Amino acid sequence: MPEVADQIYLSPHLDDVVLSCGGRIALQARAGKRVLVVTVFAGRPEGALSPFALALHQRWRLPRDAPAVRRAEDRAARARIGAAATHWDLPEAIYRRAPDGTPLYADETSLWGGLHPADGPLVETLACRIADLPDNVPLYVPLGAGNHADHRLVRRAAEAAGRPLFYYEECPYAEDPQAVEVALTGGEWEPRLTFLDEQSLAAKIAAVACYRSQLNTFWADEEAMAERIRAYARRVGGGRPAERRWRRL
Repeated sequence: MPEVADQIYLSPHLDDVVLSCGGRIALQARAGKRVLVVTVFAGRPEGALSPFALALHQRWRLPRDAPAVRRAEDRAARARIGAAATHWDLPEAIYRRAPDGTPLYADETSLWGGLHPADGPLVETLACRIADLPDNVPLYVPLGAGNHADHRLVRRAAEAAGRPLFYYEECPYAEDPQAVEVALTGGEWEPRLTFLDEQSLAAKIAAVACYRSQLNTFWADEEAMAERIRAYARRVGGGRPAERRWRRL
């Protein structure tokens, strides 16, 4: 992990931060900031793939060691926006199993239905790792829009680490305003906008395009991806392209 960073972003998966904060990071890097993106769930699967994980690999057209391919995609994406990257070796939800070998998340419903109780110890482990990150720089974590298990887990662990946080709303899930509202339940929140110039927005789109295995999960093609990213950025900024983060009051 790089020893010095001015900004640290926690990304549940390899593409989440670029999708959600890529324009802001490009601006920060151009301004001379040293930005570090820590991807939490970048580890290889252990043992046989579940039918659900196998189906996702087939959709992505990736081999069994999909994380290796996706890490290479991530390195290319980070270069587009000027960020350093660290990949932690924890397996994402589709690979995690209970002690008896049962998949914790065996289908789409369970993946988007909240945390499995067996993930409790992982929250504690991750909270300790987050607490060891440099504490004198801003830390950005996922808001949990869309309720993906891994996003909720990273948020819960970051909050358990007991340090000040900024929360970024995850694209493309935040395209649904209700998903953001649900994630903001509890307490009062203050939105903060970062307005993007064309150079930073274009850098973000170019970076997202590097995650080739994931494009068909969200969009028909690269052109559709670029159009939706631009449209959402304009909606968030009230006509001007922007990205939004939140601070709990």
